[in-house]
Amino acid sequence: MKEQNSALSQWRAHNKNRPNSPAVIFEERTLKWQDLWLRSNRLANAYLQLGLTKGDRVQILLPNCLEFPEIIMAGNKAGLINTSGNYRLTGSELLYQLNDCKARALVIYSAEQYERISAIRNELPELEHVIVISDTPATEAISYESLLNDASSEDPRMDVLPEDIGLFMYTSGTTGFPKGVMRSVGSIDAGSESMSIELGLTSDDIFLAAAPMYAAATVGCVSSALFSGGTVVVMPHFDPSLVLQYIERYKISWIFMVPIMYEWVLDQPPEVLGEVDISSLRHVIACGAPLHNKTAERMVKFFKEAAVSNWLGASELGYMAYYDYKKGLKAEGCVGKPIYGIELEIFDEKGSPLEKGHPGVLYARGKTLFDGYFNREESTREAFLEGGWGTVGDVAIQDAEGDFFIVDRKNDMIISGGINVYPVEIEQVIQKIEGVEDNAVIGVPDEKWGESVKALVVKKPGSTLTSEDIVSACKKYLAGFKVPKSVEFIDIIPRSPIGKTLKKELRKKYWEGKEHVI
Repeated sequence: MKEQNSALSQWRAHNKNRPNSPAVIFEERTLKWQDLWLRSNRLANAYLQLGLTKGDRVQILLPNCLEFPEIIMAGNKAGLINTSGNYRLTGSELLYQLNDCKARALVIYSAEQYERISAIRNELPELEHVIVISDTPATEAISYESLLNDASSEDPRMDVLPEDIGLFMYTSGTTGFPKGVMRSVGSIDAGSESMSIELGLTSDDIFLAAAPMYAAATVGCVSSALFSGGTVVVMPHFDPSLVLQYIERYKISWIFMVPIMYEWVLDQPPEVLGEVDISSLRHVIACGAPLHNKTAERMVKFFKEAAVSNWLGASELGYMAYYDYKKGLKAEGCVGKPIYGIELEIFDEKGSPLEKGHPGVLYARGKTLFDGYFNREESTREAFLEGGWGTVGDVAIQDAEGDFFIVDRKNDMIISGGINVYPVEIEQVIQKIEGVEDNAVIGVPDEKWGESVKALVVKKPGSTLTSEDIVSACKKYLAGFKVPKSVEFIDIIPRSPIGKTLKKELRKKYWEGKEHVI
């Protein structure tokens, strides 16, 4: 069989050329490249012995663990579609996702998760096999290690082609039910290759997986690390007090986290920040949420010897662009220029390209793009233009130097009196106000304007900020229609496990009973 899967070719070469080099490190356990190769072979063959066939979906609901990379590899080797998801899902969320993707097998970590699945098992007609990694007394579940022990370690040599779907990533569902993003094997490989080229990754590089491994951004980084033959060090869960210790202990050379995670790390006492050696770091990557300039400045100041960069990515499009702060600060929202293999263009609502300096919907084109949304023909059509351009609805602008800036997500846009208002622009102004810890801007019902701008603000301890202070500060920098009409102080801004603001949750109480999609 002619080898057409570039990631598989890379893994095979790493197993052959550096079998005793570390591939995955998790706490006190290490998988060498030879171990990773053989164990993923065993799991791939075990899947086939269970009766799974090419194109079947395997739902993965796991916390960060040693087994995560080999499970991703095994699905690829067996020609299956890995379907990654948040392991904290419960009840109706689990039921929806498992039935939507029609998963035939499910890999979970604990007996507690198994109990949740058991409660809804009768409502999952497609699900045949539940595989549990940790020990569980449930006789109906399949033991992960027993499954591997009973399977062959030979390469299954399945005919996996670049155009075959290899991954479903479910969107966060901020504008409705989550949609299954279909990514081909070729698009995943292209993304890994692009990131490896941009960062100059080699087999000597060591990546720290501090963010949840089920998230698209982390999946992209882990795939790139393994594509280049490096090492992935896995944190069991994000702990700001341990991140720097991991960097020092394992000589981490690159890391990805969501901006707020960097804030939490850098908020530690000076004596903690000053006693660790982080000189091994070459790249410090932020992605997954807006990176404010004041956070970027803190990162650049602390990670002195590393290249600090802000990346733009999406489950549907992969990594698309990045801005390296060695070039200096630019205006808020800068995501720089396209990465290797990607084109970016801004279009108006009629699908015509816009000149630099004019905001519009950002589209990408390249081998990393998704194939569409699973069983969502209308949503798929809406995501693409002729010529292979795809979008997730980001509203962007390009400056004279060719750098792109994200203005907002189209789906979070507020329409007040027929005028488009982009919350991110307002949030950036509020975040700079002295005494503001965090904030989110949403649209709320307004009888006259349809929607009005509302700011939800978390104050720093001891702050005496008032609503008038917020409004007054915004008036200095924003047009009148962008200034919040109301301000509410709250204790915390709800975020997803990867740091994204849950605006659907924030809007819910204001729009209940109203005609509005949140």
